Amino acid sequence: MNTFQVVPRPKGRKVVSSKIVFTLKMRYGRVDRKKARICARGFSQVYGKDYTDSFAAMAHPSAIRLILALAAQHGWYLNSTDIKVAFLAAELHEEIYMEPPEGFEEPSRTLQPDG
Repeated sequence: MNTFQVVPRPKGRKVVSSKIVFTLKMRYGRVDRKKARICARGFSQVYGKDYTDSFAAMAHPSAIRLILALAAQHGWYLNSTDIKVAFLAAELHEEIYMEPPEGFEEPSRTLQPDG
């Protein structure tokens, strides 16, 4: 599965900057593995021009209160989790062009996500 393709820089299109984020995954207090990922720096985009929608999943407070009340009433055990990659492989409906990160030397070229 390819993540992006290198394409010529498009004329008249905004190109989003990017950076590489490095992470150490720890296990039992020791480094288990090293990870790197390329991240688009979308804060440079303008609403209505570069994108039209944004979405962040969020539970409504009344739904949370209902679940807590039911759990208390029935003696249920509750557990929570934080899902960080929920939209990692979301389909894009817009064409997005991203500046290659520092160290990726290919003049006048950009990255375009595979879709």
